[in-house]
Amino acid sequence: MTISTKTQLIQNLKNTFQATIDWINKQPEDHFNKDLVAGKWTIAGHLYHLIKSTKGVSQGMIMPKEGLATMFGKNNRDERSFEDTYEKYKSTVIKNNSKTTNSYEAEAGRIFERSALIKRFEDELNDFIQAMERWDEDEMSIYVLPHPAMGKCTIREFVYFTIFHTNHHLNSLQENYAQY
Repeated sequence: MTISTKTQLIQNLKNTFQATIDWINKQPEDHFNKDLVAGKWTIAGHLYHLIKSTKGVSQGMIMPKEGLATMFGKNNRDERSFEDTYEKYKSTVIKNNSKTTNSYEAEAGRIFERSALIKRFEDELNDFIQAMERWDEDEMSIYVLPHPAMGKCTIREFVYFTIFHTNHHLNSLQENYAQY
């Protein structure tokens, strides 16, 4: 299993975000904020969550590297590949049905304008990529940030996480809203 390069990661991020945007844009406008599936977030709620979680990672990535090392230490294990990070994600977040904190989800009943929220999602991708530009290949494997369920992850592993977390929500939307 190989470690993805920064260039590969940026392309994967762009593809994943664009696939999410394309799917959302194909849905009827009146479905965007509608509670179509009991107990599930609206389409807008999923998108809002992705914006907030992506922003959280990019904000961590723009912190001074020395500050990250002081607060969280440095990586002291073999860095996980994309596949290994995905397995860790499935075995911790998915298997345990980990829930996000309230700060990463939309308030109940909140209404969003689709084009404005998609623009925020696109802007967040651009901010995320700009944050990645601060890191060289080696540094992405050295510095860590904490994930509430997965523990400390390298910067590269957090980029992996952002890719498959976005895909997870896209797949969830496709599964739960296919009939509408």
